[in-house]
Amino acid sequence: MAEPPSGDDVLVVPPIPLATGQVLEPEDDGPPVRITGVEVVVSTEDGGELRIPLVHRHGAWWAP
Repeated sequence: MAEPPSGDDVLVVPPIPLATGQVLEPEDDGPPVRITGVEVVVSTEDGGELRIPLVHRHGAWWAP
């Protein structure tokens, strides 16, 4: 793996739940919709994306 530029911090996802809940209420006042997946999307300055799918455990969404 390439070393990050000097002085830059490497992204670290904390070992805590990043979200809770099992349903999402749509903005159009429709009925709640069950959530099947949650991801954190990291965009980089070179136009790339890193998708980090969260894991549902103990009623919350956690980093893997």
